[in-house]
Order: sequence, then structure tokens, then C-alpha cells
Amino acid sequence: MKILRAASRPSLRAGTRALRAFTLIELLVAAGVTALIAGFIAAIVANVGGFWSRNTGRLSAEAQARHILDQLTLDLQGALYRDDGATWLAASVLANISNSGGLWDTRGATTSLLKPATAAGTTLAYDSVGGIATDTFGQTGVWLRFFTTKRGSNTSLDTLSAPVAVGWQIIRRASSSNPASTDRRYFLHRAEVRPGKISATSTNGTLETGFDITTRAYITANTSAAVGDPAEIKSPTLASAIGENVIDFGVRFYTREATTGNLIPIFPTTRTDVTHLANSPAGIGPPVNQFPEVIDVMVRILSDEGGRLIADLEAGKLGTTPPNGVSAAAWWWQLALAHSQVFTRRIVLVAQPL
Repeated sequence: MKILRAASRPSLRAGTRALRAFTLIELLVAAGVTALIAGFIAAIVANVGGFWSRNTGRLSAEAQARHILDQLTLDLQGALYRDDGATWLAASVLANISNSGGLWDTRGATTSLLKPATAAGTTLAYDSVGGIATDTFGQTGVWLRFFTTKRGSNTSLDTLSAPVAVGWQIIRRASSSNPASTDRRYFLHRAEVRPGKISATSTNGTLETGFDITTRAYITANTSAAVGDPAEIKSPTLASAIGENVIDFGVRFYTREATTGNLIPIFPTTRTDVTHLANSPAGIGPPVNQFPEVIDVMVRILSDEGGRLIADLEAGKLGTTPPNGVSAAAWWWQLALAHSQVFTRRIVLVAQPL
């Protein structure tokens, strides 16, 4: 009986082994390993997300730049000129926001944090040795305007293949015509004047206004100008925007040396050379008045993330005091340069006689 009772008694040691759990140290080690793995995964996901965002922004900027430069190439290669003393092409480096006659929208921004002329405080940052990609062109870029040939379907007076005036400039404005919109972006506009009057009550077109880009109708600001009006050259409508988040637009003009064919810069030639009125043939008269034979063009475009950061900076969401003791102008440009790309193209003009 003693043997039977002993055999039926449960083993204390065996029970202890069956109920054994993880120790505190083991739990801490497991939690630490899990946290480490989760950290690695989070870092990988963040890196992949950042890489995707950067490349998406880069591709978006490249697509915009290609569209802008292709259109500008078409316009300039179809540029018209006649040696009659009139100004057929003009460019102005704009030192302030007054050119568009009130279209430049500063609402929702701290004035001191808006795009400055340049970080150095000068209108034009021009390097006579370096290429155009190192230049900056005023607070609102270059205002470029000239006459070119419109490619139309010829189905009506409004779609004629005919000479038209076009104007290019940057304006900061709301991204929507909705009055409640608070999203302000930098847009590059390409305004095109219609070839001629399309009805007895419509405004004049290029043919009626004439072929001098300094004619009053082309240089009078009118914020109520309709699409195709001569006044749209100076006061473009939102419908004429050709690029978004474009924070700089500039040009360099050249003629060719008669014997060698080497390029001779005619605009700009110094940091104070901010206006060019082409009313004489290439190689004749003062350089500031010669019609160019070759033009370098540049656009600086923010990435999508850069556009959001610049909008936040200008709205004061990143603070109102520049970091590290830099000026507000330097702060704006540091952020813009870090989140933008410059695109350039050299365009050879074959001036079409009218």
C-alpha cells in the first residue's frame, strides 16, 4: 500500500516545470528585439517614402520644364522682326511686384518673407563667366514679350495662323479662381493676344494694335483683361498659366560675330543691365537695342514638397525669425535652392520677316 500511495502522488518538480513562464529579463530582451526590428522597418519605409516623394517631385518638375521650354522654343523660333524702328522683342528684369498692376497676390503672407529680389539684395545676380543656371532674375523674373507666328486651324478669325503678340512672366496668385482659395503659388504665364477682332464689340487683336511691343495697349496693366486682350501681355489671366511653382524665369541674349561666328552677349552684360528693347537688326546699333540671334532661357521650378515649404515659410508657419542669424532673403533662397531644380535651353532664332 505504501508503494501504491507513493506512485500516485504527483511530482512537485514536474509540476513546477510545467507551469514555468518567461522571466522578466526574457520579456525585456524580446521587447527590445521587436522594437529594434520595428525601428529598422520604419526607417526603411521612411527612406522609401522619401525617395519616392523626391523622385515624384523631380519628375513633375522635369515634365513641367519640358512643356515650358518646348513652348518657348516654338515661340522664339517663330519670332517675327522687321527693320522699321519698332520694338519687336523686349525683356525686363523685374525688381518688384508692381508690373502686373495688382495681380500679384500677397494675402496670407508675411511681406518680409515673400520672395526677395535676390539674397544679395540686388535686382539681377549675373555672372559674366558662369552660365545662365547660376543667375537669378529679380523678384518676379524676366518679363519677356515679342511677336511670333500663331499655329492655328484657320477655321475662324480666332484660330488664324497669323502674327500674334505673346508675353511671359511670373505672378504669385491663388491657384484657383474661387474667392475663398487661400493657396498661393508662383505661376509662369504665357499670354497670347488673339490675331484680330473676332466681333464688332470685341477688343482689338494683334493686327489692330500693331507691331510695336511697347505700344500702350501692350504695356497698360488691366486686371480685368480677358483672354486674348492686348492688356493680357502685362496682366495675364489665370487661364494663361503654363507652369506652377516656377520661382524664377530668365534669359540671356546673344548675337554672332560676323567673321568667327562666336557668340557676343548683348543682354544682360552687367548687373545693372535690366531692360532690352530690340528695335534694330543684330550687329547694328547699341547692343541693348539689337535683335538677338541666340537666346539662353532658364526656369527654376520647386518640387511639390518645395512648393509646400515655401508656402508655409511665407505664411509664417515656420516662424518669423530666420534661423542662424541669416537675413529673411537668405532664408527664403536657402529653402528654395534646396527644393528646386534649374532647367536651361539654348534656342537659335531665325527671325521671320513680316
